[in-house]
Amino acid sequence: MESKLLKRITWAEKDPRSALENGWIRNPQFCHAFFDRCEHLALVASPDLHYLALHAVEFANYHGDPHLIHRSHSVLAHAYINWNSLYWAGRTLADVRAQALACCPRCRSEHLRREGDLLGEEGDAERSALMLNSALEEGGDELDEDDRARIYFLRAIASYFLGRRGRALKDARRTLELMSLSSPRGYFLDTAAFLAIYLRGGGPQEDQLAKDALIAFNQRIKGHRGWQEMHVRSLWARAHIEARLGDYRYAHRHLDSVWSHLIEFGPPREAAACTLDRCILLCRPSGSPGGEPRGDNIRFAQRLVKRCLRVRPDLAEEIRKGLKSLQRIFARYPEQALKELVACRSAVIASVPSIMTERWEVA
Repeated sequence: MESKLLKRITWAEKDPRSALENGWIRNPQFCHAFFDRCEHLALVASPDLHYLALHAVEFANYHGDPHLIHRSHSVLAHAYINWNSLYWAGRTLADVRAQALACCPRCRSEHLRREGDLLGEEGDAERSALMLNSALEEGGDELDEDDRARIYFLRAIASYFLGRRGRALKDARRTLELMSLSSPRGYFLDTAAFLAIYLRGGGPQEDQLAKDALIAFNQRIKGHRGWQEMHVRSLWARAHIEARLGDYRYAHRHLDSVWSHLIEFGPPREAAACTLDRCILLCRPSGSPGGEPRGDNIRFAQRLVKRCLRVRPDLAEEIRKGLKSLQRIFARYPEQALKELVACRSAVIASVPSIMTERWEVA
């Protein structure tokens, strides 16, 4: 994104009215870039999304371009889905359904993709898969690789819930093959999480295929602008898979590398989530399934949590309280460390999923 446009998007995110006052919304490129930003915020669970998505619709209506109007409603529906307001997501899509389906192939495809997304959230995986198939067919040659990647990702989730694990894994891998670095980062994060987590019911062969897909994606984008951030999160997902495969040496090594980056430069929620992942892996039962973690591992986990609290003053108060309570558990009840780590990870940072909380869940 060119520097001038990026500055305008950043400013509009802080003060959406400035886009109206300065006339930026008369530029379709600005509107599309603003919508891209809204979609990224949806994928990182930003609390500002709904507020900005309402402005996206206002911008599109002011501009009058039917393509922008349809996309802005798609963005708003995504915001409602993100906040679990499925009724309002359905109403938003219903308001523009007829016009969207009568528009260009890309508008039809995007609308059907969003309806498929909503059906999936409502638990109707069968209809979701059918709607997503229609999105691919309607878009045809008008869809770029990122458009197809988003559809394949949603279809992977639908296929998983329908018990079609082979199709789910194939679509998830296809998502990584098609996705470009211009995609909102959240799409990659969701896909990596899918590979690492949603296929948890598969066997070692499926785990290895998921790991191979992440390695291949990393090689494809290596050296491109923005690659390093993707690489860090690719290693994070691989560490989850390696832990499930029992490759603890590599899981520790990759989590160490990821944590070193995220603790300094990552978003606060991700920094805390990775800290807890490292602690969970350290405190996993040693020896037999009922064994207790080694004392030196507990002490190392204490130091990790302490550093996270010290170097990340931007942590949300809820997360900070959770980490401080863990410090007390480590000191007084080390035998409860794993159980409390898993509970904290699941309750406080659920929006950044982790195979760790599934593999070592304590009843």
